[in-house]
Amino acid sequence: MRRLISTVLFVVAVLILTACGSRELLSRVSFAPDTISPNGDGVQEVTSIHYELGQAATISIYLQDAAGQRYYFRKDQPRPSGVYDVLLGGVIDGRLLTDGAYTWVVEATAEAGQTQSAQGAFTIQDGDKTPLEITRFTISPQEITPNRDSISDRTQINVYLEKPATLFVTLQNADCHGSTTSPPDNPALVCTSFPLTEKEGSLRKSGERGLHEFDYDAGVDLGAEPPPDGTYLVTARVEDAVGQVQVATETLTIKDGGVPRAEIVDGAISFSRSSLLVGDTLYFTLTVENYGSVPIRTSGPEPGYVYDFDENYNIPGFAEESGAWRVGIDFDTSPRNYPFRWAVGGSTDLTARTIGDKTYYYLDPGKKVQITGGIQITQKPPRNPLYFWAGLIHEDVEISSINNRVDPHSITIDQP
Repeated sequence: MRRLISTVLFVVAVLILTACGSRELLSRVSFAPDTISPNGDGVQEVTSIHYELGQAATISIYLQDAAGQRYYFRKDQPRPSGVYDVLLGGVIDGRLLTDGAYTWVVEATAEAGQTQSAQGAFTIQDGDKTPLEITRFTISPQEITPNRDSISDRTQINVYLEKPATLFVTLQNADCHGSTTSPPDNPALVCTSFPLTEKEGSLRKSGERGLHEFDYDAGVDLGAEPPPDGTYLVTARVEDAVGQVQVATETLTIKDGGVPRAEIVDGAISFSRSSLLVGDTLYFTLTVENYGSVPIRTSGPEPGYVYDFDENYNIPGFAEESGAWRVGIDFDTSPRNYPFRWAVGGSTDLTARTIGDKTYYYLDPGKKVQITGGIQITQKPPRNPLYFWAGLIHEDVEISSINNRVDPHSITIDQP
């Protein structure tokens, strides 16, 4: 009885192995339809490739023209056994093949070396004749310092398309080499690919032929932390209606990036007097600290400057400068916001930087500076007493809540 069971099991095993070994390596191969017209009109744009593998194999799929030139759609790609379907629109390696007659070929090579192939006729006709090209891709400037000082904070990216196409522009640290995973030797490296959006109000709509503009500010307009300093790869990728793809790259360097942070220390200001006569001078003292990670730019006049009561910061020739930080003094009946303004440090407190043909002055991170100044009272105000207070102004950017209307003092002003 045991011998009979063993014999039966052996026969069954042999039958199973024979059945597995006899399965066809490559079968049911087809291209349907065998003629396509990839031109974006939605009619017969693609062919469906079907094939079945009886066992694991490497697959190659290619088209061969009359001259014998091969155009590989898949080349030596490993595949397990199974049923496969894939679409082909005539685009190989990002380019649409020219109209003409081709031979399609599907080849399978098993792990043991057995090879099987199938082939047939294939035609491309009435294909899109307009090549997909990025004829202009520029970044200016190619180095930015996004720290909200309004000097090289942003860059303009221009992409010109010769035909309607979907455009994607992304930014990624160049050290990532296209991978979204941080390298083992630098796990802290951020390899996220950041998508960039087209400039608001651009003449071109998304997808149109022509010039497309990108205004990249590294997040400074929103007060966000910019990407870490480094060299970045800006990639423009376009894809048209038939699936053609074109890619162009340029580099952008980010340096000295960060969100500036400064405040009036302790939220306090001291005034020299609480009661004055017309002709007297009201002096103040306060301290400013740069507690952020980037220098803050400033503009004069230097601390110690004395304004007349009916003057403002334009009189000594220091108009508002976008991105500059200044200490300001304001009062109840002032006709403008913080009419009296001073630099956040003198020449010995600040660091001079020459950018282009101009010299700018910065208060470095971690520094505290005492600021003084005065206002000569040249007339009696219409209201008495008045409240005077301090502010730390980031011109054309913001006056944050912690730096606005700081420590109001009631000051009485009388005639002598």
